[in-house]
Amino acid sequence: MSNIIESATLNDIALYLQREESLDSDSAHAAAQQVLGNFIEMRNKGLIKGWYFDDFGHLELLPTDSIQSWIDQTK
Repeated sequence: MSNIIESATLNDIALYLQREESLDSDSAHAAAQQVLGNFIEMRNKGLIKGWYFDDFGHLELLPTDSIQSWIDQTK
């Protein structure tokens, strides 16, 4: 796994969406709230431990150990 350089806050995700999707600030913030809500739902279901920006500035999910094991088996 790549080094985690920072966790992604709501504002970080909104800025990322502004940059990557060319959204205005209000639209990016609304979309970021939706994204963050989905991440929290996935975490509550035991699919991910968290989310972060990798060394290249990409928004990534950190899978739980059981999900990572399943991913590794499907490769």
